[in-house]
Amino acid sequence: MRKKLYVSQFDDPYLQQNFKSIGEVFSAIPFLKGQWRFYEFQIKTTGSGIKIPHNLGFQPKDIFVTSVINGTISFNYSSFDNVNLDLDATVSTSPMTVRAFVGRYTEDTINV
Repeated sequence: MRKKLYVSQFDDPYLQQNFKSIGEVFSAIPFLKGQWRFYEFQIKTTGSGIKIPHNLGFQPKDIFVTSVINGTISFNYSSFDNVNLDLDATVSTSPMTVRAFVGRYTEDTINV
């Protein structure tokens, strides 16, 4: 959900320009283009096709993993749906903890 900066409601031209500049700075940050939620979840056993509910209301396409402790994971992006992530996990010490931003980046796509 994109929020709007209200600019024209201010009479002061310097204040208007400052708000325009703030909007330009934020629109240039790639990570802010899209919808994201931070998750921390634990996996207790090794397995494949593990379903993790995400409650985003849409099919996520991107994940920024910030840490994986006590194991390794591989995301099965093509098996994500509107309800669950799908992943394969190898747990070295139970539980394995995963921290990640889940969502989707949105910007014009260039087809090559």
